[in-house]
Amino acid sequence: MNKTPNPLTRRKFLSLAGSSALAVSLSGANVIGANEKLRVGIIGGGIRSLTLTGQFWNLPGVEVAAICDPDKAQFASLIERVKKRWDIDISKVDYYQDYRKVYARKDIDIAVICAPNHWHTLMAIQAMEAGKDVYLEKPVTHNIWEGAQLLAAEKKYGKVVAAGTQNRSDPGIINGFQYVREGNLGKILSIHACCFKNRSSIGDPLAKPLVPPKTMDYNLWLGPAQDLPIMRPSIHYDWHWIWNTGDGDIGNQAPHEIDMLCWLLGDPKLPNRISSFGGRFGWNDAGETPNMHTAWYVQNGVPCYIEVNDLWLAPDRNSPSMRDKVRIGNVIRCEGGELRGGRGGMYAVGEDGKTTIQKFPGDSGKNHAQNFIDAVRAGSSKGLRAPLKHSVKSAAIAHYANVSHRAGGDAMEKRLRNQVKDDKILNTILDEQSAQLKSWGIDKPKYTRGQVLRIDPKTGNLRNEGLESLVRPAYRGKFKVPELA
Repeated sequence: MNKTPNPLTRRKFLSLAGSSALAVSLSGANVIGANEKLRVGIIGGGIRSLTLTGQFWNLPGVEVAAICDPDKAQFASLIERVKKRWDIDISKVDYYQDYRKVYARKDIDIAVICAPNHWHTLMAIQAMEAGKDVYLEKPVTHNIWEGAQLLAAEKKYGKVVAAGTQNRSDPGIINGFQYVREGNLGKILSIHACCFKNRSSIGDPLAKPLVPPKTMDYNLWLGPAQDLPIMRPSIHYDWHWIWNTGDGDIGNQAPHEIDMLCWLLGDPKLPNRISSFGGRFGWNDAGETPNMHTAWYVQNGVPCYIEVNDLWLAPDRNSPSMRDKVRIGNVIRCEGGELRGGRGGMYAVGEDGKTTIQKFPGDSGKNHAQNFIDAVRAGSSKGLRAPLKHSVKSAAIAHYANVSHRAGGDAMEKRLRNQVKDDKILNTILDEQSAQLKSWGIDKPKYTRGQVLRIDPKTGNLRNEGLESLVRPAYRGKFKVPELA
């Protein structure tokens, strides 16, 4: 799709005219006309780009003008995957290895960022600096410190920035939450964010570091992350399970469920304490992040739980147990029943926990990208369903859980139970995990009992000492995230 840009776009016309009266008559220079085509650059050619390429391609008045990935093989694969899923030919879309060449193009209005987590903040800030509006995949940050820098950049450059937390556009969740807010189930007693996945080991640690493929510009793939030996068999996707580049599933899938939790509670201030326990069990592989990870805290007076479980029920039996029949989503426990579900729909059950009393069909947030485009055309973030300020908070909660885990110490199950003995929900989680781990031949699991973090709810800063390197890790060379806040 090497189309010649319109030589006289509305923005250029206003610039050439040099008339403030004309600008006022057209409702301001930041508003883009409904008939003006918006050109998008997709930054990242991995799994998430498959969905986003098709979604933005099919929006009226939007053109996917460029796709970028530091690995040429990723683009070649994306061509085939997009053709198969969307019946779209992207082979003639301009391709770049270096995302900065996309940002340098004046005819590209929007950066859709779906690169690995460690790139999210820097790419978003640089996109805003280059005059682009931004659609940023979750988690919008890779660590706690980046949140303030990202929000400062949004304020400095005045661009529209939306997060890829598409649950906020799902009518099933919108209507389900409204049902609870109206008091139909009584007072909220607790919220349980669930993430049960059927994942597998990423393979034994390599004897020698992995050599990046010749199709990849490894320096650009690595970017802000440290140049550490890659000891896993696959470079792509499995970066999620390495702290240098990823955040585990509590920072991969769970940000959606954490964001739902915050949204239901009215996007309040951050909690003032968070605790955790977890571990990487059963696989003995090259991964670093926990495959069982539970965190808990209180927000707006409501006890909140995040439960991540990536381990199969047994080595030969997948499908982890579902929390109250919810595999990925939220369980909102109330005085008069529960609201259950997530992306694609929710349903309410009565006090018996079995009888469905109301259903809320969803569409998986299919209009989320359109909501972002509408905001870009309006030149304002006010209409965004997933504004950056909310997504920075939900990402921060995932990061706190990870910092708690990484700063923690070993604890056998018996000792852990003594520490959480007064919490029925945490004990239920441990009961189920105990049975699951026994199926893996693990009778005496050694957990990591996370350090209890003390948080300033206004600033998000930790009051714990000695955790600076986990809050703000070092960046590499010229790929440093700028300090803007």
